Amino acid sequence: MLSKVLRLEPRIWYTALIFGIIVLVEFLTPPEFIIGYLYVVPILLSNWFLSRRATLFATLLSVVLTLGNLIFPRLALSSPVAVVDRLITVVALLTVAYLAIQYRQVQEESARQKAKLRAQEELSKVREDFIATLTHDLRTPLLGAQQTLWFLHQQQFGPITPAQVEVIALLQKSNDQQLSMVNMLLAIYRNDVLGLELHPAVVDLDDLCAEQITLLQDLALSREIELVYEGQDKALLSVDRLQLARVVANLVSNAINHTPRGGSVAVRLLKTQMEYRLLVEDTGSGIPQKDLKRVFDRFYQSGSPRHVSGTGLGLYLSRQIVEAHGGKIWAANRPERGCTFGVSLPVGQDLTVAATTPLCV
Repeated sequence: MLSKVLRLEPRIWYTALIFGIIVLVEFLTPPEFIIGYLYVVPILLSNWFLSRRATLFATLLSVVLTLGNLIFPRLALSSPVAVVDRLITVVALLTVAYLAIQYRQVQEESARQKAKLRAQEELSKVREDFIATLTHDLRTPLLGAQQTLWFLHQQQFGPITPAQVEVIALLQKSNDQQLSMVNMLLAIYRNDVLGLELHPAVVDLDDLCAEQITLLQDLALSREIELVYEGQDKALLSVDRLQLARVVANLVSNAINHTPRGGSVAVRLLKTQMEYRLLVEDTGSGIPQKDLKRVFDRFYQSGSPRHVSGTGLGLYLSRQIVEAHGGKIWAANRPERGCTFGVSLPVGQDLTVAATTPLCV
């Protein structure tokens, strides 16, 4: 406390000295000469270097001295001009003090907001580093468990019963899902930090989509969902095949997971003069209007009846991949029922820049 007072003392003395010089000059000059405007200097100094109470005190003292000069050292109340000039000076001093205090409050609030923002950024960085480290460490035991389950399934540790085969198959499926989630977290973290590195090559989009649809047919059948695909002949485009396959798989599996039993999911690949367009249509419950623009945000999960448990990362990763290809991704409710997820990829897109540019989130 004492050290704080000692640090402030020179500022107080400097302000008081300037105040004293102005008072001396004003009271040595006739009342017709307005020196009170100079009180602005100690008022601003008090506001910059001292407290709000000090600023109010300096303002009040300035007003008293400005009006007091009408009486001392010579009575000048009989001069209307002098009185009006002094009142105008008082108004000016009060205005300056008010604006100075308001400016200081704005500056202090801005400093608080900046400090809060820095703290949030540091917390976010710590959280992302923690997630990256955790997912990297989780990947090794999951890979080990996956290999061990494969050995068991191949009966390399001895014969197993049909019931054990079913249990091992369930464990393999669960382990594959966890490994896929960990790999997705690692991919998203790497994309956010380094940018999504693309390896473009000319790919037949029709073959790519058909391949992913075939892989997801078992999932659709297990949920009693009709999965149909309408392709496009000779749909050649320079893309990163692996990354774009992730997008197709994410959108189609998302549609299957959000469609009730007995429903259907239709996947269509269309071509216009300027772009290829992939549409994934389901017969689920749709998405609330307020959530349509947020479904591609990281970790975002809608609270609608359509929601099923998940990480909220699949659509976010799809957005990263599509935007890195120079395309667009969106979601819209269908007029009859369900939702449509769409991807558009421009024809002739140069992926050289997109491959090395970090993505903005």
